[in-house]
Amino acid sequence: MLKKIILLALVVNSLVSCSSHSGAEPETAPAPDLSAVMTTKIDGVQYDTPPASGGNLADATGGIYGNSYFLINGYKTFASGKQKIGEKTYSIKIAIPKNDLIVGTHYFNSTIAVGEYYADLDITGVTPAESVNTTNGSVTVTSYDTATKLMKGTFSFITNNGVNLNVTSHTLTGTFSFVLQ
Repeated sequence: MLKKIILLALVVNSLVSCSSHSGAEPETAPAPDLSAVMTTKIDGVQYDTPPASGGNLADATGGIYGNSYFLINGYKTFASGKQKIGEKTYSIKIAIPKNDLIVGTHYFNSTIAVGEYYADLDITGVTPAESVNTTNGSVTVTSYDTATKLMKGTFSFITNNGVNLNVTSHTLTGTFSFVLQ
């Protein structure tokens, strides 16, 4: 009888310890990979161009484009080298209209049209200053998750030098993955 009581106690103890700890670690959401929030190929050279502030949140104020847009920014800064004048910075801006979060390709021309997608490049920190104006291009939204607000896509556009509008000064292609909230 004592053997049966001990055996029963061992079985109950075993069952209690199994039910209270399965041995598996609790599941946690994986940290987002922010290393490729935005990548940009500028004149054939590939760069990671993350937002200056880090993370992957779009600017809901729309920045220079106004509050009817989400603004996503990517940056790449280069040391000036021997001249020590400053740093050259590429700033890629993509305006996404808040009323058009639709998967597909959205084309644009040299000026932003109300309610349309648009992309632009600024170059700062170089002497003499380099002027660039968007000529035309497209933003392709490959996916948009309405629950997480995550938008992924690609972009492609060309610029001119601001003087001769028929001369391409830069060609940009890239990818983005931003949360629009």
